[in-house]
Amino acid sequence: LKDLTRPEHVYQLNVEGLRSEFPPLRSLTSIANNLPVQLTEFVGRETERREIAERIGEARLVTILAAGGSGKTRLAVQVAADISENYPDGVFFVPLADISSGSDIVQTVAEALGIGLSADEDRRSQLLSYLAGKRQLLVFDNFEHVRDEASLVADILKVAPAISVLATSRAKLNVSGEAVYSLSGLDTEWTTPDDAMGTEGVRLFVDAARRVDAGFTIDSDDLDALHTILDTTGGLPLAIVLAAAWVDMLSVSDIAGEISSSLDFLETETGDVPDRHRSIRAVFDYSWSLLSDDERATFTALSVFRGGFTRDAAQVVAGASLRGLANLSNKSLLVADPGAGRYAVHELLRQYSQAELETDTERCDEVQLAHAAYFADLMDSMEPLMFKSDQGLMARTVEADIENIRTAWRRYLSLGDATNSLRFMAMLYFVYEFRGWYPAAIEFFEEAMVAFEGRTEDSCVSARQTARGAAAWFRILIGQVEEGAAEADAALDALPDSTTLLDRWLVVQASAIGNAYMGRADEMTSSLERYFDVYEQLGEPLWACGTKNWLSFSCILRGDFDMAKTYLDGNMEYYSSIDERYFMTWALWLQALMAMNQHQTIDAIDLYRRQGDRSRDIGYLRGLFESSSGLGEASTVAGQYEEAELALTESLEISERMGMITDMVAVIAKIASVRAALGESANAVSLLTMVIDDPVSERQPFTVNQTIREVATSTLDSIVPDMEPAALAAATEAGHGLTFDAVVNDLLGRT
Repeated sequence: LKDLTRPEHVYQLNVEGLRSEFPPLRSLTSIANNLPVQLTEFVGRETERREIAERIGEARLVTILAAGGSGKTRLAVQVAADISENYPDGVFFVPLADISSGSDIVQTVAEALGIGLSADEDRRSQLLSYLAGKRQLLVFDNFEHVRDEASLVADILKVAPAISVLATSRAKLNVSGEAVYSLSGLDTEWTTPDDAMGTEGVRLFVDAARRVDAGFTIDSDDLDALHTILDTTGGLPLAIVLAAAWVDMLSVSDIAGEISSSLDFLETETGDVPDRHRSIRAVFDYSWSLLSDDERATFTALSVFRGGFTRDAAQVVAGASLRGLANLSNKSLLVADPGAGRYAVHELLRQYSQAELETDTERCDEVQLAHAAYFADLMDSMEPLMFKSDQGLMARTVEADIENIRTAWRRYLSLGDATNSLRFMAMLYFVYEFRGWYPAAIEFFEEAMVAFEGRTEDSCVSARQTARGAAAWFRILIGQVEEGAAEADAALDALPDSTTLLDRWLVVQASAIGNAYMGRADEMTSSLERYFDVYEQLGEPLWACGTKNWLSFSCILRGDFDMAKTYLDGNMEYYSSIDERYFMTWALWLQALMAMNQHQTIDAIDLYRRQGDRSRDIGYLRGLFESSSGLGEASTVAGQYEEAELALTESLEISERMGMITDMVAVIAKIASVRAALGESANAVSLLTMVIDDPVSERQPFTVNQTIREVATSTLDSIVPDMEPAALAAATEAGHGLTFDAVVNDLLGRT
């Protein structure tokens, strides 16, 4: 069932005397994957599917080589689904079309795999280390424009002998061991009229035509004209689909005549023509020639979008009407996804229309500015949802258009427009925080720091320092504590008075978390009290309560639980009154911390679970990490060791995805405590020895006013008296030989 494009109910008929036990259905839902859902059935290519699958088994690196529009991507996805059961660790699709630089490949692969990379170490090395023991299939799509970085594929194959790579490209990768599969057009020949409907090209044409006209049929009188269409297009799938899109306006014979007169370029041998245009640009030219002036204006304007767009965005930016979008969709120039309410343009078509747009510089600038303004307005419209129950909707909305939003934001950066750049800052900060994209966030916000460096206008200083504070926040969370804390404090000192409360809050939080990780509870309290007074005087209860959360935490770090409770009084009621979830997750967490310190373990378990529920509601990854980590610790104290290890393992996996190295080491020390409680003293000693040996253990975790090494040493000291000297020595020696990566892989069940 792995080639289905939609869910399918499967029924089992039980009859007495007949077999009723069957093996599990072979479906993609049973295999880890991120293969894109296909909106249309796969047509033809049976031979190619079989041959490519066989070659992957032999060569491990297969490049599907063909011109644009040949259906390389669709074929690669189908082959990956076909052979997915051979890769128990999953099949992952890595889209490269939208990246503009080869330097982004490592991050793109990491995002496809769903892992986070730490900024403490070389990202490429981290990725290779993660993949080393995997049995996976990686599908790299559209490699041609970043071939200079194809050495990454070679390195993956060297360090990961159980990984295979399937690539699509318009040019060879020129990597050692590469097997090239040249993809030609679909079968377009038949000997008798009866054979025609079994021909791949005919089947695809009819399938595409029926998406435009559900009643479309092929008559015997149409076969000659259809053969001309298929022959002239060389059987290229995209060309066939574009030709079929006109059946609601033209007869098959008319389509054949039009294409024959305008597709001579398909046979060109001209040396200065880009490869991607050799066999399909004429199809685009033909489609272009049949568009009205309004449709052309709309379609060129749509090229400014990245990663698709909504109807509203198309209307505002490109002046597109619903009818206009429907017309372009019917002509296969757009792909509509009614379920998501979005449209997409094939990348080759987008490039074609972008080139047309760029011939008119004034119009191009106008559309790009309209695009930037639309997404700046979207950021403004999302701000009221930032601290309401719709926080999850806010994050999903921004994430769906993240490529458009990044493009728009960078447009303002390139123009030196600080005022409009600031409209994006807080929303992007929260989305990167919610989704755990920490290392990528540092680079992202540093772009704004560079863009406004040396500018003295208040708006430019605000933009630069807000971005500086945001980057500092993420640096601290991935373990660059000293540098991040210094940057956060400097940014807070440099913010001009004109900075908005929301942007200022981002920097206040960064300074607070820096003080927490540095163990400076007194400095943390002093700074926060100043801002609490400001928010109180301004009558801003949201920011005042948010500051009280942090003040409560500073009291917990100092051991003053009475004062911590005083600061929290009223906060939960206020958050409930406005249906806010983000601050509420942290208020619940703070209550859980206090319950733990006051030996109210069952209450703490309940509070951590409630925090986890709120975090899931809004898709907040770090909130889930802290709730799982706390739940594991509380369950250990309660003697619920199985639950404790499950929770701590989840927190380790989440912190790895975010690149939070410091917290990962702290979690390993907690897992060691569970192992000790279970009587696995030797394993606990080995884990704690590794933790103590790791330089990261000199740091202080977020929740405790002690270093990780101090906590681990205390736990180790409690185990040592109950162990035989020989067993203790062996476990300690084994611990000295462990590496951080090996321990993480073992705890997460990876070989």
